[in-house]
Amino acid sequence: MWLFSSLLSFLIAVGLHAAAGRLPLVPNSVLRFLAVGTLTGLALVAWLVAAYAPLSVEQPTALLVYAFACAFYIFLFASTLSSVSANLLLRLSRHPLLPEDVAQLYGGRKMTEVRVERLIGAGFLAAGPEGLALTAVGARTVSVYERLRSLFRHVDAR
Repeated sequence: MWLFSSLLSFLIAVGLHAAAGRLPLVPNSVLRFLAVGTLTGLALVAWLVAAYAPLSVEQPTALLVYAFACAFYIFLFASTLSSVSANLLLRLSRHPLLPEDVAQLYGGRKMTEVRVERLIGAGFLAAGPEGLALTAVGARTVSVYERLRSLFRHVDAR
């Protein structure tokens, strides 16, 4: 029953994410999923506490399954949003492109422009008179990346 509740909660979170994507709330899809995923996770915690003994192995196991499914979902849709191959396939599903069109769309300069536009749209960067700058959200994200890099002992690529 705990596995079913974890998977059902995950499916509810995905459904709420899809519904929230149609509302003009948070433009960033990752933050939008974190919001609905957190609320759904809290509902799962409440159900687990009510359904099982005050402390049982099923509770943390169900939460870990839910958290893993949510993390995997975020990875999947976040990686396809920034994937050149996925974007090219989506464009080609709408209409054919000539090789010259592909080269123009996915050349180095154009790809950089698109990525910068997405970072601005997601609220990570702001364009000002002095150029691009991190927003508060961007600075927090960089801080998290730095902590994770330190935690996993990754060498700074800069």
